[in-house]
This record gives sequence, structure tokens and C-alpha cells, in this order.
Amino acid sequence: MSDLLIDLALPRTDAGAFVQAAIAAPIFGIALWRVRHNRDIRTFVAGLACITIAWFALRTVH
Repeated sequence: MSDLLIDLALPRTDAGAFVQAAIAAPIFGIALWRVRHNRDIRTFVAGLACITIAWFALRTVH
């Protein structure tokens, strides 16, 4: 079970990383759309999205 969780968090293949990014993008898009009226929460969600995308980019370089 722990191997599955590690594989979901840190995929070993490029295809796994692509799927992870393809799932994260619409989730953050929907989250930003849902909180569009509250500036503080929108900034928080946008920051989480930026951190997640930066994490994906860092793993690509590695």
C-alpha cells in the first residue's frame, strides 16, 4: 500500500508525471473558478497551484 502512495506522489516514469500534471491542472482551474469571488482564498489557491507547478518543473529538471 505504501508503494502505491509513493508512486502516486512521486511517479517514476514520464507518463506518470504527465498524468499527474494533467489531473492537477483542471483541479486547480476548477478550484480557482470556485473561489473567484473571494480574493484571499483565490490568492491562496493560486499560490498552491504555482508551488505544485514549480514542483513538477523541478522534478523534470532532475
